Amino acid sequence: MQKNINTGTEQLLAHFNEGIITLTLNNPRYKNALSENLTPYLRRILKKINKDSKYKLLVIRGAGGSFCSGGNIKGMKKKEKSLSLDKKINDLTKKQKDLTGILYSLKIPTIAVVTGPAAGAGFSLALACDIRIGNKDSFFTSNYSKIGLSGDYGISWFLNNLLGEAKAKEIMMLNYRIYADDALRIGLLNFLFKRNFEKSVSRICKEIVLQSSLAMKHIKNNIQSSRQNNLEKIFKMEAKNLIECSNSKEHKIAILKFLKK
Repeated sequence: MQKNINTGTEQLLAHFNEGIITLTLNNPRYKNALSENLTPYLRRILKKINKDSKYKLLVIRGAGGSFCSGGNIKGMKKKEKSLSLDKKINDLTKKQKDLTGILYSLKIPTIAVVTGPAAGAGFSLALACDIRIGNKDSFFTSNYSKIGLSGDYGISWFLNNLLGEAKAKEIMMLNYRIYADDALRIGLLNFLFKRNFEKSVSRICKEIVLQSSLAMKHIKNNIQSSRQNNLEKIFKMEAKNLIECSNSKEHKIAILKFLKK
């Protein structure tokens, strides 16, 4: 049974059903821009999700045919000008860590359902998820340099690690739109469904939730840790995590199910 969760703002909807928590950015008039009426509440709920074992999968999506258009450009003009340079840097660094930083490091699998634009910081938000699913209207664009900015919320790191340095520079410098078919081809999208979209998204979510949550946690940790560690360290980490999984109840149940098939 689906349970609605109070996020503290109408611009962020949340519901929980069968191990899946779905967050919907709900400011369609502004294509779900990351406003001050949305982003602090998104940061807060991400912290709560990481502490609650009942959540097996996080899905992030947008209302009204858009994923997220990025930062609120009008709001940028209103930011506090009296802060020192160090204070501004520290403030933005913390905001980034508490949003895409937490999202990327969540223990559970994460899926971005990208319908329509994922632009600027919205692009970063999608990249911070483990899997991205798109429809025929999906597209990605940086847009930062169009307004004289260099990028934030980890976009340079995410793009470089996902696509390589040359492609990351191309996307950030040229600001063109990467539409659904090309996004799938180069690896920005993991799945593209042009028909039966919601059913297809639901099928993938259910498939992940049916897996061992402990195994999912360690798979994610192994892969993400491999960016910073050499092969020898990964051997040891994989051994430790696999043995922990093999001793779990989930593993024993999975083996019985497998043998029955």
